[in-house]
Amino acid sequence: MGLEGKIITGKWNKNSYKIISLLGKGGIGKVYKALNMKDKTYYALKISEDLHSITKESNMLDKFHQIRTIPSAIELDDYEEAGKTYYFIVLEYIYGENLKRYILKNKLNLKEIVGIVIIIGEVIEQFHKKGYIFGDLKLENIMMDKRNGEIRIIDLGSVVPIGASIKEFTPLYDRAKWDMGFRRADVKYDLFAICMIFVNLILRNENKLLDMEISHIIKELKKRKINKKIIRLIIMGLYQKNILFEEFLNELKKTYKTLRNEMKIRYNDRVNLIINVFFITSFLSFVIILAFSIKSI
Repeated sequence: MGLEGKIITGKWNKNSYKIISLLGKGGIGKVYKALNMKDKTYYALKISEDLHSITKESNMLDKFHQIRTIPSAIELDDYEEAGKTYYFIVLEYIYGENLKRYILKNKLNLKEIVGIVIIIGEVIEQFHKKGYIFGDLKLENIMMDKRNGEIRIIDLGSVVPIGASIKEFTPLYDRAKWDMGFRRADVKYDLFAICMIFVNLILRNENKLLDMEISHIIKELKKRKINKKIIRLIIMGLYQKNILFEEFLNELKKTYKTLRNEMKIRYNDRVNLIINVFFITSFLSFVIILAFSIKSI
């Protein structure tokens, strides 16, 4: 269904949208950048033939609308084309790109990576407190909002109540694919996914990761000169043993503070070095000038 350039009008709300470009596609539909013909504002339109999935995601967006990281849902409607009914959600348009594309062009330092994982974890923890598991948590569902300088989490179609079956998943982040647990919605399912995001941000090679075993991934992490506590937290999260989700998050926050302090110390050391070099250079210049002045006398 190539919709670029077409104008669709909702059957019930009568709002018209011009489809600009394809933003992404998943198992149940496609997401387009679209222009509202009335207010001339850009939105993201998720379009699908699956009424159940679209309605479910719309309900989840309403349920978690108070979380700033989640994009706002504007309306739910449908339209007909060639005898078929298509359902769509109109969403807030995020000016930016997903984290998978972002890291292809930008290298993040460890402090930035840990900060991103903490933000994701805090949002997912709010889902857990309401009795839900995010499920299909991956780099593609995390947006870098350049206009507001924020991280946003999109695509709530995979969110399910704790205890339900996981039906929407991506192999790299799915613990069942790695023989690390069942495809059942529990808090540790999201913990595993967050740790795979962590790994992906550090190693930056998704295709290679899919061909590796967990033990090999851990070996690759240990080769990197990074904080040992972070490696230990990732290992516990991947194996989902001896740590709860909230403990993982709290320990990560403590480590983040340590990294921030270490970077401040390194920065101050560099500043002091520059200042010392400046004073030494100035002093030597003064001595040389003084020597020439005395000689000339």
